Amino acid sequence: MAQPYVSSRRLVANSLSAMLSAIEVYNKPRMEYRDEVTVVLIVNAWELALKAALKQAKKRVFYRKKTGQPYRTLAVEDALKQALNHNLFPPGVDGTAVAANVSALVEYRNRAVHLYAADLGEMVYPFMQTSVLNYRDYMLDRFNKDLADSITWQLLPLGARTPSEPIQFMKADPSKSAVAEVREFIDGLRRLLDEAQAAGGDMQRVASVYDVHLRSTKTVTSRDLEVAVANDGEKVVVRKADPNQTHPYSATELLQRVNAKRAGRELNSRDHQALCWKEHLRDDPRMAWKHGNAATHVWSGDAVNHMAKLEDGYYDQVRSEYNAYLQSKRV
Repeated sequence: MAQPYVSSRRLVANSLSAMLSAIEVYNKPRMEYRDEVTVVLIVNAWELALKAALKQAKKRVFYRKKTGQPYRTLAVEDALKQALNHNLFPPGVDGTAVAANVSALVEYRNRAVHLYAADLGEMVYPFMQTSVLNYRDYMLDRFNKDLADSITWQLLPLGARTPSEPIQFMKADPSKSAVAEVREFIDGLRRLLDEAQAAGGDMQRVASVYDVHLRSTKTVTSRDLEVAVANDGEKVVVRKADPNQTHPYSATELLQRVNAKRAGRELNSRDHQALCWKEHLRDDPRMAWKHGNAATHVWSGDAVNHMAKLEDGYYDQVRSEYNAYLQSKRV
């Protein structure tokens, strides 16, 4: 049997339809099963968009055919991997961060489709909201298709209001199975966030809460997911983040990752020292962490992103100021 014909144009059109349906469903005034249906449609929109990109790049969208079985198209998880491997994300859209965002929604979708998901709407809200905006940027850059042409932008944040906090303390039902599900889901989200942050991903593209004007009000990291549920379902337990996951880089590794991400001149330890002096980076727990018995700091994915975004002119200015400061200390 010949491999089925796949039209990238049709994939793009259906992808846009799925995302528009997701936004419409979520913004209905009254609807049961709102989160589950919305996530299914958002994931479907991404899967079709990624397959369209693979098709345009003349890459495989089918698994290798097995004897006696029909052709199977790539699952969204594998489509994400292929898009990353073949550099099919536009320069302005961080593929690592988008993959973490979509993977979180896939995990929720799988729970909802194959059994049921606990009441985790507050947990997935920032991921859904961010995914819509990531999708808008991806489709515009990759296919020159603007989601704004088909919908009023005030609806894109997925609701008329946002939660006061993206991740709230959760008190689970006393059912042990429900407690275990909530804890497992939170742990899975934390792993995704830690991995994306450690890889230097743009965390604002993983999970953020936006106001009705699409201004980012909070970027979600694993520190926002430190809430676990006790076994009896009645207590909330707060756990500290593991700095080995959130701050995995030595100064040398930090510079290597920064230089790999930025387009300017290669930075060295002097640039790093000057920036730490200028911006007090070592005092910022989002950027740096130091064990009480250690001689040096270790650095986070946030530090990678921050340093990679700064321009050469700024580094030159900071170095000049730092050199002047050191000279004044010698006088």
